[in-house]
Amino acid sequence: GGGINAEYGKQWYQRRVRGEKYVYLLDQLGNIALTLERYNEAAQLYQATIDGLALNNIPRNSRKITELFLKMGQIYAIIADYTQAELSFLHVIEVTTAELRKPGPPNRDVVHLNGLAFEGLGKVYVSMGQTENALHMYRYSIEFARSSLGPDDAHIPVLLSDMAFTYQKKGRLKEALAAANEAVELSSKNNPMVYQVILCNKATILSEMGEIEEAGKLYDEALKIARKKSDWSTIQEVMQNQKILKKKQEK
Repeated sequence: GGGINAEYGKQWYQRRVRGEKYVYLLDQLGNIALTLERYNEAAQLYQATIDGLALNNIPRNSRKITELFLKMGQIYAIIADYTQAELSFLHVIEVTTAELRKPGPPNRDVVHLNGLAFEGLGKVYVSMGQTENALHMYRYSIEFARSSLGPDDAHIPVLLSDMAFTYQKKGRLKEALAAANEAVELSSKNNPMVYQVILCNKATILSEMGEIEEAGKLYDEALKIARKKSDWSTIQEVMQNQKILKKKQEK
């Protein structure tokens, strides 16, 4: 009996090792597909990775699976499959929020995942035309970040800027500007990496409000910072917005 059990155990272990290698390969193929912008294939490969991890008794609230759900949410948002994007982001929010509510200092990786999921879900709701849902999501996530992580958490200005954009989409420009002002102030202190992006967003709100001169100054400042950082996407956005602003000045 012992020999049979030992042989069975050896076979089970070998199958598990092969399974883990197969799952790792699926994950790597998903990353390659994502890099190549083959989004549907990437999503399928990541889903297969999740299924493979589950077969290896990895729980759905594990860090690895949570990271995969975040990637899938971002991919589904890109290909405009908003229902699947919403479900993926909600899974990440549920898992990370539960972990961050546990006693003890917050894990920064979990904080990062939580913030990206809230940000992604808010943008999905904006894309779906559900701006009130987006605003509710941003308000909740900002309050959660402040209460759990402190008022100086680096993701708060990003969420505030996204909320400002959502207010702008609804034509609530005063509220948009108030959120943008707070985002700029916080970003200058605790998240300089995105400061130029947030300046650009504020300038766009001011432009829409008819504050042409002030908007122009902010665009110039944002462009200067973006060039120093070689932030090409922000450089392109600012220059496009400056052209729009120039047309407004000529009217």
